[in-house]
Amino acid sequence: MAVAQGRSAYGAKDIPAPGHLEDQINEQHLRLIERMFKEANKTGGKGLNMTDFREAMKIIMKHVEDEDIDIIFMKVDSNCDGILEWEDYLDYMFLEYKQKDILQRKNQPLYFPKPLMIVPADHHDVIVQLQFYSLQHPAGKEKMDLGEQGTPGGSLNGGRYLSISQNGTLNFWSESFKLQRSVNISKMAHTAGQPILVTNMLCLSNISQLCISFSGRDIEFYDVSVSKCDVIYSLSGLEANVLVMDYWTDGKRGIYSFGDFNGTVFIFTSANVVQNGLFNRVAFRAAGNVPRIAVSKLLKNSYIPFLCFKVPLHRVWIRQIRYIPHLNSVATCCTEDRTSMALTTVPHSKICKIDVARFHLQMGIMCFDYSPESNILVTGSFDGVIRVWNPYVTYRATSQLKGCSAAITHLIVNGKQNKVISVSKDMNVCVWDLQHCMCMQNIHPRNIRLGRFPISCTYYNHNTNTVVLATYNIGVLQGVVGGKDETMAETVTSHEQPLCAALYNANFRQVVSGCHAGEVNVWDILSGEIVMQFQVNPKQPVEVTAMAFDGLKRRLITASTDGMLRLWNFNNGALLRQLPLMDNSEITGMLYINNRIYVSGRSKRVISYLDFKDNRTEIDYSIWNQYHTGDISSMHVHGNELLVTSSFNSDVIIWNVNSGQAVCRVNASKSPLLLVPARVMDSGRRDTDTTQKAVLNVGHTKSSRRNILSPPPSNYLQARRCCFQAPFKNGSGMDGIKEAWQKPKESSVVSAVDLNTHSVAVVKVLFLNTREMSPDTAILLSSATDGYVYAWSISQGGGLLGKFRPAQRDDPFISSMSTDSRDQMLLTGDSHGYVMLWDIEKYCYQMHRQSLCEDESPGEESVRLSELIPHYCRVQGPRAVEVQQVREVIDGWSVSLTPPELLSSWRCHLKGIVHLEYVERYHLIITASVDRNVRLWTIAGHHIGTFGQNSWQVGHLDARPNELPMDLRRAGSFQTLKVLNKGRRPHWRSVKHILPILASQRRSQSSMSKEDLSETDPSISSEQIDHTWTVRQGRGKQLRVYNAMHCTDLLPIIQRPMPDVLQDHQQRMPKTSKTAPKQKKSHRQCANTQNMA
Repeated sequence: MAVAQGRSAYGAKDIPAPGHLEDQINEQHLRLIERMFKEANKTGGKGLNMTDFREAMKIIMKHVEDEDIDIIFMKVDSNCDGILEWEDYLDYMFLEYKQKDILQRKNQPLYFPKPLMIVPADHHDVIVQLQFYSLQHPAGKEKMDLGEQGTPGGSLNGGRYLSISQNGTLNFWSESFKLQRSVNISKMAHTAGQPILVTNMLCLSNISQLCISFSGRDIEFYDVSVSKCDVIYSLSGLEANVLVMDYWTDGKRGIYSFGDFNGTVFIFTSANVVQNGLFNRVAFRAAGNVPRIAVSKLLKNSYIPFLCFKVPLHRVWIRQIRYIPHLNSVATCCTEDRTSMALTTVPHSKICKIDVARFHLQMGIMCFDYSPESNILVTGSFDGVIRVWNPYVTYRATSQLKGCSAAITHLIVNGKQNKVISVSKDMNVCVWDLQHCMCMQNIHPRNIRLGRFPISCTYYNHNTNTVVLATYNIGVLQGVVGGKDETMAETVTSHEQPLCAALYNANFRQVVSGCHAGEVNVWDILSGEIVMQFQVNPKQPVEVTAMAFDGLKRRLITASTDGMLRLWNFNNGALLRQLPLMDNSEITGMLYINNRIYVSGRSKRVISYLDFKDNRTEIDYSIWNQYHTGDISSMHVHGNELLVTSSFNSDVIIWNVNSGQAVCRVNASKSPLLLVPARVMDSGRRDTDTTQKAVLNVGHTKSSRRNILSPPPSNYLQARRCCFQAPFKNGSGMDGIKEAWQKPKESSVVSAVDLNTHSVAVVKVLFLNTREMSPDTAILLSSATDGYVYAWSISQGGGLLGKFRPAQRDDPFISSMSTDSRDQMLLTGDSHGYVMLWDIEKYCYQMHRQSLCEDESPGEESVRLSELIPHYCRVQGPRAVEVQQVREVIDGWSVSLTPPELLSSWRCHLKGIVHLEYVERYHLIITASVDRNVRLWTIAGHHIGTFGQNSWQVGHLDARPNELPMDLRRAGSFQTLKVLNKGRRPHWRSVKHILPILASQRRSQSSMSKEDLSETDPSISSEQIDHTWTVRQGRGKQLRVYNAMHCTDLLPIIQRPMPDVLQDHQQRMPKTSKTAPKQKKSHRQCANTQNMA
């Protein structure tokens, strides 16, 4: 009966294999396809039809399905001429890949989605260096994690950031950049009274040391273990100031290098830096409180565990230095043309030769970085160009990244994600994709609020994907970890603006959605991935107000606020044709019938345009007569013969498509009968009396369904009259019909005058195309802002057959309606985001024949949609539809008030639903809302996903289900959560019964008498019973306060002392003038006292 009992909503043959056929076509396949078209042209044909194309593709692609080949043919053959040529195929493929490339770039997530976080730093001078000090594990227990530079580059084990300014202020920061402590190097004992200028800083985390270089040609090493910051020793005897330093270690071996102002590079290696230290202890000499090491003695060292080298490389000062273990070289750069960058090999002994590879570039190189994953060097220079080098090719760069307008001062390479982060002198931060050689993100200098000075230093944390920038203050850019921003996943929507519609295309298994920003997205319904995106007007964003497919569903037609109709090949975003609207009014409805495009909207008219296949410039259009006095809100079609339009003044008009004439009019606010359509003249008045009954005239139809002009069955009018007279006359001889209409509740008799004189807007109209036209069968449904859904028969003798209110409250109304192909189930979406599924197979269907012949039942279908909906989806509680009366009679016309059976209801969105559609093949429901989301649901109410937020696999049982949307988890009702959780009731359902139980206990206790108290325990004395009864009665009379407002006691009014000037003035006045103010003052004091009381 339900899905839980074993019937599946999907068929195994209905689920295609993952992936698209066009994505599997490679260059070899393209050559074979080209040969196939050329051979077809040699035989005298102008191309291939679908059959020939299918046979040829099976030979080329081997194991492919006919449906996949037909999809490619229909995508390319957008003009529907049935012939495919090689030029058409090439044009389609070129445009498709071009649009997909644009889509991929546009939808690429931001590398730094969050704005720059400013960290105030109390340095009072420019920050010269930023470092991350990693907390190490005890030696021998676990090997530490090393970054790409060989230094601890992450926070897997925790750590802290260090920053130092030129004046010697050293700050220790937590990983969240909260200041832990601050040390002033200039105020230490060994530097007291001496002016210092810090040039650089370096962390040696595995030996818990900190290295700081000064302008006095000294390098000092500090012990920073635990909470210390004590100087240990210093390097002296340097020939020039040290500007750049680098340290690398693999946990045992250590390599320390630095470059000075003269362009000389010094390299120091230690075989076991943890046990033996970084330098040979023989060279230490005591000089005061701080031991000093002369660099000249270290260079003369012949002890094997320690090696020291001095290499003069550049003629100008060195800007950056780094040891690259994959190349076993120390890389340096400067702004000299001849030796812009140099790679110096690190020998394993003193006798080995030092090799140097020099890179030449005009104006030199200011910064660089290395990617071990790709084995490339990336450099930045004065000209603002980022160059990518092969380390073994020194004379020419392999590629260039252009786009920066100022000199590149800092570069960071993320080899795992193939990204480059550049910082230029004008404080512009760019993120580059090395694979496509394009800029992914550009952070403008106005968003880098670090002052007017250039960025002095940067640090990149590879594990947390965090970039730290510094000038006088510190700025933090937090990137996405793992390629996905979990914090912003819930804020991503399908579109940037509210939705206009979301249409399903069964040919290509795609969902096409358009929004008010003029953006059209094409989604794959089986995976949820976006396959195409394009703008209706790329030059200027315009609002899309209506969308529709053509007859074969190969082209998309859009109407926008710029007054244009556009026809698209939505599979590759190609604009095929555009038609200017004859009226600049907004279009709210659009249909494609018999090669014509019918539009309606604020103009209150219906206009049709001919869809021609050739390239003619003239436009064939026709404007129908105006019968609406209000804006048209919705339109629908019955077959290819009848068209219905609804307006905001309650009028619903049925039209003949072929002649363009209005057939009849219905208005629930005025009459339950069919009315004569009244044409609106130019002056705005009608030229026909609207109270007359309609004389319907529609041309002969070829359909086997009953024509609305054909007379009703002879027994129907008599039965209908008996139904009207049944409540008033007895013994009519129609006992069966009388019993069918009369229920326990009496019917209400309403006069047409008593109908609502205020017109309500009709929001949506829907034809039931599978039903036969007869006076006792409703084929038209309309929803209005009064919350009702009306069922109409538009045949002669018909009218309003039934109405029902889907929601018990007056606020929501049905904003969208849809049915399945057999009209078994009605889907409604209201203005509060709720979806309801109704069983309408027998609703207002052959009403008199059902009464007369109860044993007649329609043939059983192979699959009934009601069987696919579990029983737990049935609505209970306040949202259940209650029937107060079964019918009402308006001037002798009987209207059924019994609603159809409500199969399920749940909340899909927190805002109104603008469009919903049922996917027959997969038993899915598509909903589009004002909240900018398009969501996919099963017929049982299970959430599959939100387009643009996540992906899925429809029909695969082993696929992990997506989580419920956060907004529904927060605001979902009990019924919604019950449906979305597949019948698992929320925990708070049992709490609902606590208050009624407590209330019943209080009522039972309050109704107890003395005899009841005595029966509870015979050992209780009568005195105790009297005392208990007195206390109980006294409790009932006491005032119980459940809530009170916070208040304070009243304070006496303290009058301010009178100024001396006024006192002198009063003393100078005569006594008569003094008494009157005193009396008035006493009256005011009395009045104030009364007001306070």
